[in-house]
Amino acid sequence: MSQSNSQIKVLSLNSRRGLKYVSKDRQPRIQAIAEVLSTLDYDLVCLQELWVHADFQLIRNRVSKTLPYAKFFFSGALGSGLAILTRFPIVETSIRPYSLNGSPLDVAGGDFFVGKSIVSAVVEHPLLGECEVFNTHMYARGGDDGEESNRAHRIVGAWQFGNLIRASARRGRYVIATGDFNSIPSTLPITIVRSHGGLVDAWMASHDSSLFPTETVFSPQLAVRDYGITCDSPLNTYSAGKPLSDVAKRFQGKRLDYVFYRQPQTPPASSARSTSSSSPSWELFCVKSEVVLTGLVPGRPFSYSDHFGLEAILEIRHSRPVARSPPLTMDGFGVTTGLEASTASLRSSSAIPLEDFCAAELSSHSLSAALNALGIAYRRARRKSTMELAGFGAVLLVAICLVAGSAWQPRSEFNPIMVFVAVALGWAGTTLLYSGFIHGNYEVNMLVNAIEEMEMLRAQRSDRASSSDSRTSSPRR
Repeated sequence: MSQSNSQIKVLSLNSRRGLKYVSKDRQPRIQAIAEVLSTLDYDLVCLQELWVHADFQLIRNRVSKTLPYAKFFFSGALGSGLAILTRFPIVETSIRPYSLNGSPLDVAGGDFFVGKSIVSAVVEHPLLGECEVFNTHMYARGGDDGEESNRAHRIVGAWQFGNLIRASARRGRYVIATGDFNSIPSTLPITIVRSHGGLVDAWMASHDSSLFPTETVFSPQLAVRDYGITCDSPLNTYSAGKPLSDVAKRFQGKRLDYVFYRQPQTPPASSARSTSSSSPSWELFCVKSEVVLTGLVPGRPFSYSDHFGLEAILEIRHSRPVARSPPLTMDGFGVTTGLEASTASLRSSSAIPLEDFCAAELSSHSLSAALNALGIAYRRARRKSTMELAGFGAVLLVAICLVAGSAWQPRSEFNPIMVFVAVALGWAGTTLLYSGFIHGNYEVNMLVNAIEEMEMLRAQRSDRASSSDSRTSSPRR
């Protein structure tokens, strides 16, 4: 096997709010990113928050010799901000906007308008055959602590992401999944992404550190090196003066960017890529993962982005039969029983590979927590919809009174003012009508869909457990 095909070098980078006229230092940063990418030997680059198509073209032209295949994904009113560049031929692409992306009233957040999505490109690898590359940028609001229901939209997104990963693996494809997930490793959304999708976290697979720090980290350099901190780091110029969460202050930033991977669930379709009918002939293993682009743009006083880049090197090895144990379950949100031990000790275990620890089945505890959070969010969404519709009715009544009153009040100079106020109230009322009725009902329905899918999974597990108990307890003849 040639060295060029024996490894896949991956980079994931959030390029920082690349909106035209809005993003600070956008042009020099994009030019610097393009220059860096042109000098490095990446096989796959996934970018987030790259909303200006001209910026994508600039990067694409600069790296065309090393990454000749590329796709910019359009979505929403302002675009998805997602792009994939690769050394391997792209044979198929898709984009699936998240069903829940915040509220149209949250103009400052902007998630609703930019069309945050899950995008993918199926590439043809010389050894692996079809490999589906996913790139995403998840909903940002909700933080990392407090009630899980505050992150309901992100939980639904994580569930959708896991479903797509599972579907791809069932088609016999290898999977590489990257992006800005806006969640630290210990949170429920990441647990769902990793466990429901059967994914291996490249950072965890290649480091002898725990899944996330449990004690206060005092050195930002160590936080980046040992825990993969990619955002809100004191080392980043765009974090200066920014209000930070308690998590970011305690751990010198957050790990929000990830590279995941998994093997096919079924053998690849082409017999040339598989030496047996029961398993693929190749497997992916992460041999190195590190945070990159942590310095300043050369000759400039600012960082490349408000996120650092995340690099992972995935090695392609011949598959070998492994004695599989029953699926592991998550004890809490993202903490598998035994993960407190170092990954070095996990690698020494021959019974269960490290990958199985990283890609454990979603536990009943996490599934119940997700259902509880979505149930609370469902009730909250219904109340919010009712309140916004009531607001629409009140605003409409006031607007009608103003228009009617303008014809009766004695001072004619006030008539234009009253009509203007009535028109403004009409606009506000129309917004409340849209948010309360159209988006309100849509949000409720999307939450119901996710709840029913999760309930179906729980019922299937219950049926399997009952069937297993029946076989165990039946008398032998």
